[in-house]
Amino acid sequence: MTSFTVRPYEPGDEEGIVSLFNRVFSEDNPAFKARSVENWSSIYLDNPAGIQVFVAVGNEGDIIGNYSSIPSPCTLWGRAGLSTQAVDTCVDRRYRGRLSKGSVFVTIARSFIEHFSREGKEPFDDYMWGLPNEQAFPVGTRIIGYQPVRCPMPVWSMDLESEWVETMESKGAGCVVESWDMEGAADLAERLYLAHADEAPLGLRKDAAMLRWRYRPREDVQYGVFVAKRDAEAVGLLVYRLGWMDQPLVPLVDWLGGGADVEATAGLLGAVGKVAVEKGGRRLETWVSPTSPWATTLSTLGFEKGDSPFNLCIMTFAPEFRSDWSREDWSVTMGDSDIY
Repeated sequence: MTSFTVRPYEPGDEEGIVSLFNRVFSEDNPAFKARSVENWSSIYLDNPAGIQVFVAVGNEGDIIGNYSSIPSPCTLWGRAGLSTQAVDTCVDRRYRGRLSKGSVFVTIARSFIEHFSREGKEPFDDYMWGLPNEQAFPVGTRIIGYQPVRCPMPVWSMDLESEWVETMESKGAGCVVESWDMEGAADLAERLYLAHADEAPLGLRKDAAMLRWRYRPREDVQYGVFVAKRDAEAVGLLVYRLGWMDQPLVPLVDWLGGGADVEATAGLLGAVGKVAVEKGGRRLETWVSPTSPWATTLSTLGFEKGDSPFNLCIMTFAPEFRSDWSREDWSVTMGDSDIY
């Protein structure tokens, strides 16, 4: 194998990274849609939490491997911290082979982890997480060091019917539900998160800057926001999108507010359900922590718990972090991931 070096991202690498990404993921995939440099940059360079990208460089200076992750502020049982979600990893076909200690993939992954999670690093990743697919799961758990947490990741779902939507509207009649966009709702969303932070002791911190970036207008998807108010005070917020992977699915990607507030939750579901039915949506799906008040409330309102095709895994680095805590305490929403 030709020798290579690994290093953190440097300005100008994006052209080579995107070229590599498009070559790798278009292989044997006629439905693949090429990624643009602008799209990649909006994900990895514009993130207000910082840039966490490593590349592997061949002898001729070409980028032959990429390990890109999305950092986000998080909360760990009352302490502010930083987490990162490993998203894009790929290696040029010429450099693939057995996943040995010195292989491109293993080298770049371990170098990334050591760089961003070594003691004394500032900023420091308290934990790294991901939702590896069937192909990546055994590599991540056996070689890289991920620990399975929820495998498979549970999903709460509801088949849409007009009668159920009307029931939700009736149950939520004590709240006024308004349509917003995230640009205008981000500060309100952060206040709701802080008011109920005890319901998510471990998970991403929903601050206004990150919410505006995460739910920014995009060509491929538009996010909608509903806010539930009681006596003119915001008590709940729901972020959703219409359609996913060419399916008539309506992912409910983020919940903010009190998870035990059945009235506000019903009002939000009634509003999004009405829009979804009008637009041809047939099914609502969402992720909430199995031990959170949201899980109980959604079940009360007719949602059924099932299995998603994803596996939730974690690597922990903070000295006080016990990974077994994540099995019960960890709050992960669809919007926390890059999938939705």
